[in-house]
Amino acid sequence: MERPPPLVVCLGFPVFHDESYLERLRGLDGVEPVVLPVDPEGDWGGVAPGEPHPEPPEWGRGVGPERRAALARAEVLVALHTPADLLALAPRLRWIQGIGAGIEQFAAAGVTRDRVIVTNGSGVSSGSMAEWVVGRLLQVWKRFRDADDAQRTHAFTRTYGRTFAGSTIGIVGLGSIGRAVAERVRALGCRVLGLRRSARPGAQSEHADALYAPEQLHEMLAACDAVVVAAPATPETRHLIDARALAAMPRHAVLVNVARGSLVDESAVAEALREGVIAAAVLDVFDPEPLAPESPLWDLPGVYVSAHSSVSVDRFMDDVFELVLDNLGRYLADEPLRNVVDMQALGFGAGAED
Repeated sequence: MERPPPLVVCLGFPVFHDESYLERLRGLDGVEPVVLPVDPEGDWGGVAPGEPHPEPPEWGRGVGPERRAALARAEVLVALHTPADLLALAPRLRWIQGIGAGIEQFAAAGVTRDRVIVTNGSGVSSGSMAEWVVGRLLQVWKRFRDADDAQRTHAFTRTYGRTFAGSTIGIVGLGSIGRAVAERVRALGCRVLGLRRSARPGAQSEHADALYAPEQLHEMLAACDAVVVAAPATPETRHLIDARALAAMPRHAVLVNVARGSLVDESAVAEALREGVIAAAVLDVFDPEPLAPESPLWDLPGVYVSAHSSVSVDRFMDDVFELVLDNLGRYLADEPLRNVVDMQALGFGAGAED
């Protein structure tokens, strides 16, 4: 009996080009891994994935023909970045496994929900990102930066902070990251207010002490000591945290953004900090990235800048790969995949059928 053709899995995430990962994929019956090559010195890691790139990208100009050949064969694509004309380049594509939680780049590339299933890496990084959020809030409220400044000048200055327990933490987006934050701050004695896209007034959630609908955003913000933005990037969430939202927050409140830069109006944040509208802003993501050297956010008091690095990577790659392997097994067995994205809610095109 003739064997069916192999399932061609195109690895568009260069970390998985390592032989240790390829060997495990080759061990799956019926799977043929194909590498989407990059230039040896290509700086793909320094490019934000939110916008599609021309093909070949800057980090793959020396291997353009090889990249096109790999995409042309792909039924499955494992990727973080995406070409702008993905569907034309990959006519056999039926499933995209995103590396991170964000998948807006695939929507921007014109991927349609009638043709392609999209799954993401939601949940893999949630724990370490939630630890990072708690660490930053402790840094702000315990005044660790002030203590470090005093140490540098050999000044024995007391830097008393505020108590973490008893604080009210608002979480915009109760996905895997938001839920992980809620679990950890609750363990430290905080009250959690959550906002969810699908919530209706009066709804409840086991992950929050009170649940708010999108139209209740400002009501929720007014009750928060800190606000953690952890919602997906969609047309509806662009600049969700704007000047009006910031004005709704108490003057002592801290804003934390670990979602996407587009959810926060950075110019409004800068102005709010200058005017004392909020006390501090912890920003790990920006729009665009990298944050421009001339941005006022670098130097404003009360701003804590990091370079899109809230996730810990010591185990992240292996954990993502385990998700890829599990979903491949499910795909081959025609079983439901993990982390299927609600493509319609996140702005994917409908396709010809709709």
